[in-house]
Amino acid sequence: TGKEHWYSLAKQDLNFALNNKIVNSVAKNIIFFLGDGMGITVNTAGRIFKGQKKGVSGEEECLVWENFPNSAFSKTYNVDKQVPDSAATATAYFSGVKANYYTVGVTAAVKMGDCKASLVKENRVETVLKWAQDAGKETGIVTTTRITHATPAALYAHSSQREWECNTDLVNETKFNVTGCKDIARQLVEDEPGKTVNVILAGGRRQMGSSLPGDTGSCLRSDNLNLVENWLAEKRNNGHSAVYVTNNKEMEEINVDTSDYIMGLFAGSHLPYSYERNKGPNGTPSLKDLTKLAIRRLQRSSKGYFLMVEGGRIDHGLHDTRTHTSLEELLDLDEAVEEAIRTTNAEETLIIVTADHSHVMTMNGYPDRGNDILGQTSYEFVTDGLPYTTLMFTNGIGANYTWDGEKARKLS
Repeated sequence: TGKEHWYSLAKQDLNFALNNKIVNSVAKNIIFFLGDGMGITVNTAGRIFKGQKKGVSGEEECLVWENFPNSAFSKTYNVDKQVPDSAATATAYFSGVKANYYTVGVTAAVKMGDCKASLVKENRVETVLKWAQDAGKETGIVTTTRITHATPAALYAHSSQREWECNTDLVNETKFNVTGCKDIARQLVEDEPGKTVNVILAGGRRQMGSSLPGDTGSCLRSDNLNLVENWLAEKRNNGHSAVYVTNNKEMEEINVDTSDYIMGLFAGSHLPYSYERNKGPNGTPSLKDLTKLAIRRLQRSSKGYFLMVEGGRIDHGLHDTRTHTSLEELLDLDEAVEEAIRTTNAEETLIIVTADHSHVMTMNGYPDRGNDILGQTSYEFVTDGLPYTTLMFTNGIGANYTWDGEKARKLS
């Protein structure tokens, strides 16, 4: 392509920047999107993957947030770790206070597992969720993980161990003294600011004591508490309308104009990966659908709202070195952000998209333009002369395998 093509693209970018309207007023609404584990390499691969799914080479494609008028980098670390985890990072970006590894909603005065320190009021932090509620705004949490998982938990809970999601985790704890500590699920339903959240859409029925037949996953409650029933009873006893749903059909039947509180728990543990999702009436909604519902409900608020939306399973796919799975999850988040832009007013709604940490996925060598981002490439200076995948992991389940030209071979 000639030079005029590139000059034209440069002019388009300059005109976009120069003509971008600066909004100086205070945002009435805030939607905070979190791509868990969605670092720079994942963004690059996701951009190419998005384009290649459209049938083009992919490199010229853009994720929705890459067209935002403002962008920045952030440093991610825990007080006690160079590489952070999702609980302490969520504490940092929701409260402005950095914390220790595996702790949630507490300051760095609390080490992992120090239950006693986490109960001290001065060691607990308030988050943007609480600040929004104090300002009279309505609030919502949407995630593809369990509602008690690290990122959503940081909005409402205070715990020295992110894995204390239900009472059974505390009962089975042998390493730390847990006297006086409350599991994260109970904190959501029984304590402020969790109990005041208007929209909760996630997974984690087992943690909430509301399992359905076939539910699997971590931490089945052993205290016979059904926290969903308790949540419904508390809302209705205080004169509010509340609805609880578990699948696509029930969600579609919600009347957002008459429902003060909405809780949807769509899996025993995390929501299924997007490519595994059952799209039928008894199936699981997409992140886009969940985001759409939350916005429709929260837009009723005269004073505005705060909504957190997490693409949490991007991270899980990367932990399992499942590149294709993770990139599909990233594109689900891309669609959810696009939906939010389409259905909100930029004059009064601030939309933020960020990640909490990165992963060890690397993009290798010099693959040709348009090469399948999930495929193999080769390079003349590779000493063994064998092809290799463009995307690789330096640790994790798939890190100890190599390609011998015919099949995967595990390294010794």
